[in-house]
Parts: sequence; C-alpha cells; structure tokens
Amino acid sequence: MGRAADEPPTVGKPVNMPRTMRAMALMEVGGPHHIVDTNLPVPEPAADEVLIRVRTVAVNHQDRFTMSGRAHKANLSFPHVMGIDPSGVVAGRGSQVTSLAIGQRVVVKPPIACGACSFCIQDMDDSCPSLHNVGVHRWGGHAEYVTVPERSVFPIAPGLSHVKASALAHSFPVAEQMFTRVGLSGDDVVLVAGASGAIGSAAVQLAKLAGAFVIGAAGSPDRAARAAAAGADATIDYTSEPDFSGRARSLVPEGVTVFLDPASNPQVWNEVLKTLRNRARVVVCGSHAGPMVELNNNWLFRSRVAIYGSSGSTRRGMRRCIDLAAAGGIRPAIDSVRPLGGIREAYADLGSRRNIGKIVLRVSGGDNPAGG
Repeated sequence: MGRAADEPPTVGKPVNMPRTMRAMALMEVGGPHHIVDTNLPVPEPAADEVLIRVRTVAVNHQDRFTMSGRAHKANLSFPHVMGIDPSGVVAGRGSQVTSLAIGQRVVVKPPIACGACSFCIQDMDDSCPSLHNVGVHRWGGHAEYVTVPERSVFPIAPGLSHVKASALAHSFPVAEQMFTRVGLSGDDVVLVAGASGAIGSAAVQLAKLAGAFVIGAAGSPDRAARAAAAGADATIDYTSEPDFSGRARSLVPEGVTVFLDPASNPQVWNEVLKTLRNRARVVVCGSHAGPMVELNNNWLFRSRVAIYGSSGSTRRGMRRCIDLAAAGGIRPAIDSVRPLGGIREAYADLGSRRNIGKIVLRVSGGDNPAGG
C-alpha cells in the first residue's frame, strides 16, 4: 500500500517520536549474560529505509553465532542490537520509500540483498554477493525501533499476528528456498532432520503441501510427536534409536529422495546417508550441531547423490510464506511468547535445546488478538 495522491509525504521520524528507545544490547562478544537492558538513540531511516516500531522478534541460532563472534563477515561494534526477524508497524520512512505507509503492519526478511546484481535480477537474491543481515551486520529488532531498507520489509495481512509473522520470517522462507534448490515434487520421499525445530517444522509442512511423503527425525519422543503434529507421515526419535536407517528403509524400501538438514549433526548424517536412493538430493542450511560430517566419496560418486548448500531466502519465497500463513496453509511452531526482559533466559533455553519451536519476544503491545 503506497501513499495516496493527496497524502502528504512523511519523511524520517514523526515529530512526536521519542529520542531514545529501550534496547537489549550486546555489550561484548560472549554469551547471553553480555546482553544489557539499556536506552539507545532511536535510529533515523535513510532515504530508502523505513523505521519500524517493533512489536515482536524471535530468538535464533543466528543470534547465538553473532553473540559468540562467529557470524559470517560480522565486524561488530558495541553496543550491538541483535534480532533478525522483527515484526511491527511502520513509524517513519525515508524520502525514497513508495510502497509502505505509516501505520502499516509489516515483517522483516532478515537477509537484505542489493536488488541490482545479476542474482537479484534473476530472483536468486539469496545468492546476492552483497547480502547482509538484520541484527548481524546492522542493528536488529531487540529494541523498540529498527530501520530496514524498504526492499526487505513486507506487509502482513490483518489475519496474521506479529507473533506468527516473526516466527515464520526466518524459518519458513529458508525451508522454502532449500526445497527450491533441490526441486521438490509430490513424488519425493523427504527425510527432515531436526523436524520439531523452527526450520524442520517448516520443512515438514511445506513438503506435505507439495504432496511428498515425509519422515520427521527429531531428538526426543516429545520432539518426534511435534513433527507428527506438523504433518510428518512417519517419525524417528534418533536419541532412542540412533541406528535408525534400517527402520527408515522398512518405511520406504526404495529409499529417501530428499534429505533436508538444518543442523549438520554428524551422527544423524551418517545414518541418513544409508537411507538415500540413487540420485537422491541432500540440502544443508545450518551447522549448529556440527559442522564437520564424514563423507565417503566412493559412495558419493557411485550413488550419484547431489549435495546442495542453501542459505537465506528470496523475496519471492518470503512473500509466498507470508501469504500461506495468512491463509492458514502453514503454522509456525511457537514454543512460547515471552517479554523482552526475558531475553537472556530465552537464549539460554535455545542453547540448551529446552525449547520446542520458536521462542518469540514481545517488545511492545498491539498485536492482532485473533492471530495469537
């Protein structure tokens, strides 16, 4: 929704905007104990940016990489505000912004592409060489306000809550892009590792929408039950059954055609490779449980298996996932909704895997009650 012809332009921050904002800022590299509740200046949007009043933001493994100093190409200066997936309301806009209006409900796509390179022009903006991330390479949503370039901000429908928008903004588009990489079809047999997590649960739901047969592998009986609730046709608990390849083969004797791996767990990887059919496809997007896995190249060339790396998402995939969620076609897995002040405990729970699904932080009020 753009500005009406008779609507005066609103540039920068409205005159009644506060000068400072509450922020949970990282003060030095380390764990969650280095996150401090403080006040920082409200950022000013550049010409191509919007200022967002943050309602919700999730906690993510990407933020854990950032706080530990392991984030790719992140040259942090402190204080630093993390939070890759804020959702909120447009509170200000730069002079070049045309597609978003003050007061509009929006969610942020974490990776920001340049919009002009050959990859971006071909709708492959997940591979943009200038890619940088909200909350990693610039301030993010662990604060009351955040500025983001217009091209990485997406309107959300009234029926989609801010909580659900933040919960899906990273995980569903990432899973959608992984399946785009391998060319998912309804004839596929898909094995999803970490199937109760945010990306894993998203992958289960998207694969079922495509008509595939889905095996959800997870690390406890409760997590396996979550994978089944997300729609998996069969589940595997790889903690109680670490040698699960035989049972997987009994479920699908011809073998798995797609293995989606969001974590790079070496033990899970070794078992899954035994389940793969010739010419299967493997797609990997994360390494927080690894990252080193063993690969027998004799097996690789004889099986003709293709291995893909996938990172981030495209604008097209983000829009599709937002629309699917608004229509009720997908449901982000939400562990809990917590106050912003509980951020340190939230990251401790994420690091120890006590959560099942996304932990969302409520930064300020004003959500759609019907959306949760």
